[in-house]
Amino acid sequence: MSLKDELIRKAEAQLDAWEKEADSLKADAKAKEADARSQKASADLQESASDALRSVQSKIDDGRQKLDEVKKSSEDNVDSLRKKLADLVGP
Repeated sequence: MSLKDELIRKAEAQLDAWEKEADSLKADAKAKEADARSQKASADLQESASDALRSVQSKIDDGRQKLDEVKKSSEDNVDSLRKKLADLVGP
């Protein structure tokens, strides 16, 4: 397996993990929203859940964009690929 393939595999695994986290946050936000309706919880509770979801979704979007760039690049740019994906697959 080439280094590029390994970087892609690791990046896809990290993105899958972030997507699972986003799904969990969405479910949690729904539950909190239902609870907020019944208990008239503060807007802070809803805002906190929304902020967490936006943060994870931003990571996913950024990661997908970087992964697409890596998939389109050649093996010759391995160092550049590694730098682009450092936040997904580590140094």
